[in-house]
Amino acid sequence: MQQARARIGFRIITSADDAFLFAVFAGTREWEFQHTVWDPAEKDRFLRQQFAAQDAHYQLMFPKAVRRIIQANEVDIGRLYLDRRDDSLLIMDFSLLPAWRGRGIGTDILRSLINEAHGGKVPVRLHVEENSPALALYLRHGFQQTGRKGRHLAMEWQPDLRPAEI
Repeated sequence: MQQARARIGFRIITSADDAFLFAVFAGTREWEFQHTVWDPAEKDRFLRQQFAAQDAHYQLMFPKAVRRIIQANEVDIGRLYLDRRDDSLLIMDFSLLPAWRGRGIGTDILRSLINEAHGGKVPVRLHVEENSPALALYLRHGFQQTGRKGRHLAMEWQPDLRPAEI
């Protein structure tokens, strides 16, 4: 018997979501700590500092960005931060809790964003850490590396700008 697909939705972030947003952020960093000797308190302190710095950066640099909680059947499962510009669609952050990865949800959302960008004839841009498991998702969907800053890769998906055949 085939399992029913989750109904994916989005909701506006509120101040009550801080703990959840931190959990999503920390979940994206788990792979980085597999070979460290940090005790849990050190790791938590570091992650909270990084989370606060990232949030402050996003608020300052992208004040018009759309920030949403991703939901599956009305259960919070991730976050999506987008900056829709005239010349591109910037995915600032696209993260799912570890338990929700590998189910096709990220693929469905990414395809939707690519379709939006294709309709507007603009590229989709993002940055991803070079060792992040998410890199494989982006490569599978035609993203190309356009640059590098430290351990982060700049990536871009380009729409087909050729005239459509009738």
